Amino acid sequence: MEWQLQKTMRKAGPLLLPVVLIIIFFMMPAAQAVEPLWNYSASGVEIGGLAVSPKGDLIVAGTEKVLFFSKNGTILAREPFGNGVVMTRDGKYTASVYFSSVYLFRNPVPAGSATVTRLAEYEFSERVQSIDVSRDGNIIAGRTLAKRLVVFNTETGVAKGNSRIDSVIKISSSGGRIVGISQGVVHAYSSSGALTRTSDVEIDSDPHSMLLSSTGYTAIINDGQKVRSLNTNNGDEYWNRQVNGFITALAMNPDGSLIVAGTETGNIAALDKNGNLSWSYASNPENRQNAGITCMALSDKGTLIAAGTASGKIVFLNARGDLAGSWIGREYIRHIAVSADGSLVVAATEDRMYVFSPSSFPVITVSTPTRSMTPTNNITNQSPVVPSSPQQTVSVPVLKTTTPASPTEVPTTYSVIRTASQSSPPALITLLMSLAVIVVVAGRKR
Repeated sequence: MEWQLQKTMRKAGPLLLPVVLIIIFFMMPAAQAVEPLWNYSASGVEIGGLAVSPKGDLIVAGTEKVLFFSKNGTILAREPFGNGVVMTRDGKYTASVYFSSVYLFRNPVPAGSATVTRLAEYEFSERVQSIDVSRDGNIIAGRTLAKRLVVFNTETGVAKGNSRIDSVIKISSSGGRIVGISQGVVHAYSSSGALTRTSDVEIDSDPHSMLLSSTGYTAIINDGQKVRSLNTNNGDEYWNRQVNGFITALAMNPDGSLIVAGTETGNIAALDKNGNLSWSYASNPENRQNAGITCMALSDKGTLIAAGTASGKIVFLNARGDLAGSWIGREYIRHIAVSADGSLVVAATEDRMYVFSPSSFPVITVSTPTRSMTPTNNITNQSPVVPSSPQQTVSVPVLKTTTPASPTEVPTTYSVIRTASQSSPPALITLLMSLAVIVVVAGRKR
């Protein structure tokens, strides 16, 4: 009986192998293919910004109104007004901008445990294009359409401005230092908007992205195909690193140990705090047109990196730069946000928001930078120089302040549209692979 079985196996071996391999191919899950937990349509209204709390229990979207969601998609509140939104690092406050007005809200944290409260608002005399907020929510710094700085102190209700021209404006997490930069010059401002220092910088193009250290004395900017690290106090360069393609997106974790740059060709480069290349990933190996990186975000420890593309694809990478998951959409990904703990990723096209939970991804914990390589054009970090005495503030005219409005709570439950797909049991795959090996060995003995 055993001899007869072996004879049958030898005869059938060449035929069984392709059949088994085909079965394995179709039964194996697309381990890297993920689906959103749920999605939300803004009904034709453009989504101007996204933010997510550190634990992923609160999501905020700017859709002319400011929408507050719980993790499972329940709408907690709809507050007027906002397109761009920024959340403080601790998740307690959200700042929004709507045309010429800026607003500060106290978040319902933990999500649903309290109502949303509008704490302060201010209307400037010209349109505010982008904003940043200090970690305590006390200072909102904005950049107007004319590239001028406006500053609003949400505690005192005092707003000021500065007529200097800056392509990008950011505020340090402490709120004590505001930095503006454009091609050839970097401006340092106090928290009231007073100009404290102007320094020349050697950059080849006008930057559109800037990341600040917690103190505000180090800035990471894009310059064509280079990532540059600058001393914002004197304009000196710490290091620069050229990457493969024109840089379209930058992101950094809070301690600056991981910097990721996305390019128009779809490449992603990871750098350590000294500019050393740790790893790179190609999201567009076919070199298709209009498939570049449009936005990026990462968790605080750098164990999860999420990037959106112009073609509608979202890639999720782990700390080593390996693909942990991907989602293929059809529309340009305009915004992306990752919770500090890496438990939630939120992305948005022009008018639809998608929410992902990477809990099933093979996320890798790291305590030190990975795969360091020898840096080029590396300059040793220097201690920050104490700024000189503030110069006179140039004020931008402002219109009015208003008293905080009463909070509004909308306990509307949002129905889940799409649920995550499940993977096939690993044991089944192992069994099928073992069967394939047996067939191959039997065929060779024939």
